[in-house]
Amino acid sequence: MVYFELEDQSGGVMTARRGSELVHLEGSQVSVALRDGHHIDDRHLVSAGQSHISSLWLFADGADTFVALDDVIDIWEAAS
Repeated sequence: MVYFELEDQSGGVMTARRGSELVHLEGSQVSVALRDGHHIDDRHLVSAGQSHISSLWLFADGADTFVALDDVIDIWEAAS
C-alpha cells in the first residue's frame, strides 16, 4: 500500500491511501486530475504502480505517459 500527501483546497495537506485503491482501476479508461490544475482525460491505466514504483502508467493513441503519484490529486474511471 502506498501513502502520499495531497494538498487540499485550503493549501493544507491531507494524507491519502492509494496503492491498493488504484489497482482495481488497472485496465480501465481513466481521467486524472493533477496538482497543477491540469487533467489527463480518457487514458488506459496500464499500471497504478507497485511499492517500489511511484508513478501511474497511462496509454493512449500509441503513446505511453508516466505520471508521478505525488502529482495526482484524483483519479476516476472515465465515462464510456
